[in-house]
Amino acid sequence: MTTGLVFSLALACAASAQTPAFEAASVKVSESLTPAVVQSGRAQIGITIDALNVRISKLSMFELITLAYQVKGHQVSGPSWMVNERYDIQAKLPEGGKRGQVPAMMQSLLAERFGLQFHRENRAFNVYAMVQAKGGHGLQPAPEDVPAQGAQLRGGIAVGPGGVMNSTGAGGNIRTTPGPGGNRHIESKSVTMAALVNFLNRYCDLPLMDMTDLKGAFEVELDISGEEVRNVAHAHGVNIAPPPGDAPDDPAGVSLRTSLEHLGLKLETRKAPAEVIVVDKIERVPTENQPPQPVRF
Repeated sequence: MTTGLVFSLALACAASAQTPAFEAASVKVSESLTPAVVQSGRAQIGITIDALNVRISKLSMFELITLAYQVKGHQVSGPSWMVNERYDIQAKLPEGGKRGQVPAMMQSLLAERFGLQFHRENRAFNVYAMVQAKGGHGLQPAPEDVPAQGAQLRGGIAVGPGGVMNSTGAGGNIRTTPGPGGNRHIESKSVTMAALVNFLNRYCDLPLMDMTDLKGAFEVELDISGEEVRNVAHAHGVNIAPPPGDAPDDPAGVSLRTSLEHLGLKLETRKAPAEVIVVDKIERVPTENQPPQPVRF
């Protein structure tokens, strides 16, 4: 074998190691998230990873990019359709592939199947900082008997009949149930502040950041108004009408801010810098699914 061939093979192996990719992947456009789909209990939104497979259900292109590049929502800028167009992905991990490589594999998939091209910019944002109130927080530590996460990695939202919603993630599980006027009651037996902020971020008109300096997991119960729920649904392409006959939301009643105050937490408006992924080019429809090609020597 010549020196040049050895060098070329080494470069090829190095490039392969630097850009992990799925062995095979099926990408399909999801059905629309209509109120009927949500109420029927068919709205399974999120990701499941086991030893062999990655299953992604109804994530928007916007969410896929945040997953691939491990950034927050306000750190992605692109066409408006990226918020509403959703996709189902079933992918097989390569031999020896690890769950920690899935974001990098998603980067390869977005480039190959959607032609994603982008550049990065530094921007300053108005954000909400979740901080402890002046007198300190009133949170209770999570019970020690709460079962730990299993071997599989699950993250996402499942909406069942009646509007009961379960959110799962590495920082804890959160359950929400509907209340009068479209309000939502949120509770968790064990959740970290980072996971709680990530969940509550969708109900805020500015990016929400954890600045509580609280470590560990806590029991949490709070309520969000129907208006806040409808606003976030509209931002994700789902229009929810107020329940018939309900009075307008009372500004002094249920809200995220008042609920946080009862927990000894509050929101402060601040400025924070962040690097932003600015999408220059992306296709709305993925290229056709191709079976894995045999390796030829």
